[in-house]
Amino acid sequence: MPRIRLEVPVAAPDLETALTGARLVEEAGALLTLGEEPERMVVHAFERLGQLVPYDLATVLLREGEALRVAYAVGPLATPQLTEAIIPIRGNLRLLHALKPRSKPATFEEDDPGEDTFHGLLEMPHGHSCLVAPLRSRGETFGLMTLDAMVCRQYPDSVLHHVGVFASLLALGLKQAEHLLRLAERERNLAEEVSYFREVQRRDVLQEPLRAESPAMRTILDQLRQVAATVTTVLITGETGTGKEKVAQTLHHLSPRRERPFIKVNCSALPATLIESELFGHVKGAFSGAASARKGRFELADGGTLFLDEIGDLPLDLQPKLLRAIQEKEIDPLGAEKSRKVDVRLVAATHTDLRKAVAEGRFREDLFYRLSVFPIHIPPLRERPDDIPALAEAFLDRFARDNRRPPIHLPGAVREQLEAYPWPGNVRELHNVLERAAILSAGRELRLPPGALPARGGSDRAGRPLTWEAQERVYLERLLHHTRGKIAGTDGAAALAGLAPSTLLSRLEKLGLAPKDFREA
Repeated sequence: MPRIRLEVPVAAPDLETALTGARLVEEAGALLTLGEEPERMVVHAFERLGQLVPYDLATVLLREGEALRVAYAVGPLATPQLTEAIIPIRGNLRLLHALKPRSKPATFEEDDPGEDTFHGLLEMPHGHSCLVAPLRSRGETFGLMTLDAMVCRQYPDSVLHHVGVFASLLALGLKQAEHLLRLAERERNLAEEVSYFREVQRRDVLQEPLRAESPAMRTILDQLRQVAATVTTVLITGETGTGKEKVAQTLHHLSPRRERPFIKVNCSALPATLIESELFGHVKGAFSGAASARKGRFELADGGTLFLDEIGDLPLDLQPKLLRAIQEKEIDPLGAEKSRKVDVRLVAATHTDLRKAVAEGRFREDLFYRLSVFPIHIPPLRERPDDIPALAEAFLDRFARDNRRPPIHLPGAVREQLEAYPWPGNVRELHNVLERAAILSAGRELRLPPGALPARGGSDRAGRPLTWEAQERVYLERLLHHTRGKIAGTDGAAALAGLAPSTLLSRLEKLGLAPKDFREA
């Protein structure tokens, strides 16, 4: 229906009307910034505005492409069918004009081109009035606010001014509510992610528990059970690749903090210029590039366990700050004026000799004693061969599961080879060798490719004797690796072994070894 504005002389607004309008808009603005649920916020604010501009229908129309969606509708004419209705913009000059970047609150007049805003949705009488105001944020008009009355009303400039202020506050309130909703959703997503990763971490520890077949590792597991219930700092020592992180994870899982974060920091992997911020965090503007505040690993681990790997590489100038964090349970973020309390169970690990580092002045003696209240030493893999079969089988089971392959069997001869090898890279090297062998093994039985266990000078570890076949295979692999697969000649494998070339080739064939496989080894 066409909307008309009667040509009635506009009286000068008196002071009382202006003050009343200002008060009502102020009250409405306060409601819009309370952080209420959006629908309640809009309803309460429109109730205040209705005392200044009586209406039968007040709506908030939000732009969605080339249409407006009725997001909120208040008043006697508001119906469930009206809410979420879609109003096309294309071709409607009234709406296009109202959505212009510099448009102001205005009324639709009878001779304005374009059809009624709610044409086809509401039956409005001839001569009713409508006031429309743009909703803007950051220079963009993202919607409209409309006030419709069944009778014709005139709106003096003072009212239009107050409506414009109200529309600005309404736009601010809607955007604030939108941002709060997004933040709440983001927090829920982050909480779900944290819960998921903690569950994955817990499941990994349960599915692949610390392997303790050897007497040494059984002793370590007993120590972990004893110290887990306390808040005592634990220092884990051992060669690189022995599984220090796995021991730390197991300790966390056995402790009352198992449902809280397990945070890892590799002190050797971070530049000295960044490690202080990584550990203790920083406030906005603490240094060049600190555009926002950031929590450090201590705060992220609050209530849980902080694992400091390769603690021996921590810069000397940061060691007093770490000592204070351990002793006082307080941290000082970069640029912060006040200390922050943290509740963290600290577990440190190193492959270096900290006593030697103390003697050389590279590590503080007081920090060393504070860290080593409960030391746990993990022996190298070559000193605990009883753990090798369990470690190998667990890895092969996980490899088959992750790659959707049938179970991979570990033959006795291969197991003996693994037990005989000294494993300078410890568990990490064992996993690397097994992964390559599993990829190259076509059947369900693991086969070690030639050169999988590099020849090394000196004797193998002392322990159970190998079978004759296993010893012969180890020897011939090392021999072929040394000669790069060459059999004949004075520097060939046959001459070095004191055998005829035909005899050596016969033995190699029996063991499934091919000289060509060693030519590029």
